[in-house]
Amino acid sequence: MLKSLGILMCGVFIGAVGSEIIYKKYPNTVNDMYAKARRMTSEMKDAFKNGYENAMLSREATESSA
Repeated sequence: MLKSLGILMCGVFIGAVGSEIIYKKYPNTVNDMYAKARRMTSEMKDAFKNGYENAMLSREATESSA
């Protein structure tokens, strides 16, 4: 258990250092990737909300006609 936790913490540390090195070398590219990821996440959230609302409307219509 302790060994696994140590490996996990080491992996997180190495990933954080690696991402900082990449960010310092290519800041514009990393910022563009973050912006694209935020936009995609926002669009997915909106699509989910629209799909959920449509499902609830069709469910209400089905229940009211029965």
